Amino acid sequence: MLLSQKLFTGVICLLGITASYTPIWAAEIVVSSTLLKIIETVEVPAQQSGTLETVPSEAGVIVDKGEVIAKIADDEKRLEVEQAQVEHSIAQREAENDVNIRFAEKSLEVAEAELGRSEEALSIAVKSVSQSEMDRLRLVVEKSRLEIEQSQEKTAIARLTAQLRETELRLVETQLRKHEIRSPIQGMVVAVFRRAGEWVEPSDSVVKVVRIDRLRAEGFIRTEEALIGLIGSPAKVTVEIANREPIMVEGKVTFVDPEVDPHNGQVRVWVEIENKDLKLRPGLRAAMTIQPEN
Repeated sequence: MLLSQKLFTGVICLLGITASYTPIWAAEIVVSSTLLKIIETVEVPAQQSGTLETVPSEAGVIVDKGEVIAKIADDEKRLEVEQAQVEHSIAQREAENDVNIRFAEKSLEVAEAELGRSEEALSIAVKSVSQSEMDRLRLVVEKSRLEIEQSQEKTAIARLTAQLRETELRLVETQLRKHEIRSPIQGMVVAVFRRAGEWVEPSDSVVKVVRIDRLRAEGFIRTEEALIGLIGSPAKVTVEIANREPIMVEGKVTFVDPEVDPHNGQVRVWVEIENKDLKLRPGLRAAMTIQPEN
């Protein structure tokens, strides 16, 4: 009887321990204090000095990646581009011009033919052509050969000059493009720091753009849950807005903080979500769950 009671007590204790233990590989992790935040914020600078011709009239404008959002006066730089284009065209024509080579080759043919006739005449009559005349004809032939080499060298230099002019043209075209201030991301203009007519220097911030088509849901999980390899795990984010249907989007865990927050003893996690319809706004609170990939 005593043995039976001990066995019964042991079973009860084991059941109690099992009931109180929650495995960290639970099917779903509830994330607390979830808040939607901005992923990217960019202050777009000027890359050339000059007078601003156009800027967004006010904040709130939606811009695409690569869209021109401001412009610096570029009349002088456009003239430099035109000049570089003409210089490149001239250099290209000179590089393609082979008239001097063809003329030198033809002169060599004539000189060799004349020397050949004189040598033939000498073979028939020993003193039909003087030695000085033969020396002169041989010199003319050698000169024609050297003129071919000289013409070929000039053509090679002309081709290198054409390459140099092409590089200079690309350089001024690049400088011209820098007069256009383009948005590096798709998003919304939230601040305009300069106005049309103001002078700007390189690195002066002109506008501020925030990305709103993709947001970050940031919250906290328990320390024991953070031990799981959560990076890449799917997550669901639900946002409730007054007088609207709840918005549910899916994303993936992109970051798990290696440090425990000293204020709440939990670990911070990030989940990136798409906001294609722009219905979500940074600063909204949300409910979020993570489905660990066991």
